[in-house]
Amino acid sequence: MVAVTVTSCVTEVDGTAAPPTTHAVAGSTETPAPSSDSRAPSGDDEGIAAPGECVDGNDPTPVDCEEPHTVEITATGSFGGAMAEEPPGRDEIFAAVFPSCRQEAADYLGSNDFDLTTLSAWLLWAGEDAWARGERWYRCGVVELDKANAAKQRTGSIRHALRGDGVHAYRLCSLTAPAEESPAPASCDRPHRGEAVALVPMGERTDPMPSEQDFHSAAKDACEKAVVDYLGATRDDVSAAWRWPDETAWKQGFNNLTCYLQTEKPVMASLRGIKTKPLPQ
Repeated sequence: MVAVTVTSCVTEVDGTAAPPTTHAVAGSTETPAPSSDSRAPSGDDEGIAAPGECVDGNDPTPVDCEEPHTVEITATGSFGGAMAEEPPGRDEIFAAVFPSCRQEAADYLGSNDFDLTTLSAWLLWAGEDAWARGERWYRCGVVELDKANAAKQRTGSIRHALRGDGVHAYRLCSLTAPAEESPAPASCDRPHRGEAVALVPMGERTDPMPSEQDFHSAAKDACEKAVVDYLGATRDDVSAAWRWPDETAWKQGFNNLTCYLQTEKPVMASLRGIKTKPLPQ
């Protein structure tokens, strides 16, 4: 069963290209050369938001994070060497830069488990017009994703938001069944059929990508156990499902498979710790 998960994770300032997509395969227990620096930017990109500052939409000028914004900046960088000679392609940029942006996101948010949440790493870089002016900057950032997997406008900082019980506060719940369709983010206290419960590390982006059999073998026991631990009991009306990255996403640093619980009908609240109580339908 194959599905596509669309995760927006880029803003090309002054650019016109659409955001990239991250493809994933679904499984279930059911039968059906740049540099990166977290310090302040150099004078070459003066006026572009620095780490700890925020930006709104396609404007890289910093705004107060207490005001409406979409992206919170975590690190700065600039394209050098061959990548600075002409505008690099999107795939080249993501392969070179996004893995470090994902690590910056984990450090900034306070948890390596941010893929279980609606918080995501983000990447902005100088688009064609800015490039023509001699700009070579990029910025790593973090965002909160909306129901369309786009950067949501919000107020207030999400720095260290995933410390303690923060992962649950921002947990990714899905209106769709994860084994059947791309997860469609939904509030966990609204109707949903899936909840992200655990990540299973599958290697490094420099490793060969595991085979489909490898993913299934790793997922079956790990995800079934993760769902039972999350629920607090074994249940017949909740199953385990899982998704993993395609080769492009693997090279960009998406090196985990994600375990989900899945229900036959929508539930109205999180199932964390529900044990044997009736499902909230």
